[in-house]
Amino acid sequence: MGVKEPTVFLLLPLSGCYRVVTYLKGNREESARSVPLLFVASPSAKDPTWEERSPGKSTLSLVSFANYEWFEEWKDDKVTNRGTDYNELKQIFCDSILEVVMSVFPKITRDKVEFIEAGTPITNTHYIGAPKGEIYGADHGTARFSAECSATVRPQTPLKNLYLTGQDVFVCGFAGALAGALTCGSVILNRNLHLDTIALAKKTKRVDTKKLE
Repeated sequence: MGVKEPTVFLLLPLSGCYRVVTYLKGNREESARSVPLLFVASPSAKDPTWEERSPGKSTLSLVSFANYEWFEEWKDDKVTNRGTDYNELKQIFCDSILEVVMSVFPKITRDKVEFIEAGTPITNTHYIGAPKGEIYGADHGTARFSAECSATVRPQTPLKNLYLTGQDVFVCGFAGALAGALTCGSVILNRNLHLDTIALAKKTKRVDTKKLE
């Protein structure tokens, strides 16, 4: 596909904050045709065994953002049958995002795309119970990283044997969720799993170096 990096952030030309604000305040159909920001990840590019198991095929995960209100009218409909208007709106998003991807990665063409699955904020709400479809949990404004919040958001809770874990204990995203899990495990096991992980990484690196020698 020509994706050299397993993870890429695409901020469209002339986007900046102005275009992002315009996108969020715009008509949903018009905004869907001009998505200003994309996160592009290739799970297959990260997997060293992928080519052996699935030769000639690749995968992409594309993430952007959208207003919950654009989809709210369908939130109570059956998840697999939300109607033609909903599907058409999703298709507009898919087409415009695919155009961006094809412009950045010219080896990707429509005739090579075998399958596309798209989700919206109400998809997230249905499957993971995320309020208004949020994928990154707690709001990541400046208050989220204040000293007071950092001191009070901990794995421990007042309820016996109930602990908090994942990205909301640390920071958003996959790496944040992993770090949150290490923090929670550290509390439960009464040992610093972060240091254990660093030590394991150094040990693994030494073993790999010996193999190369």
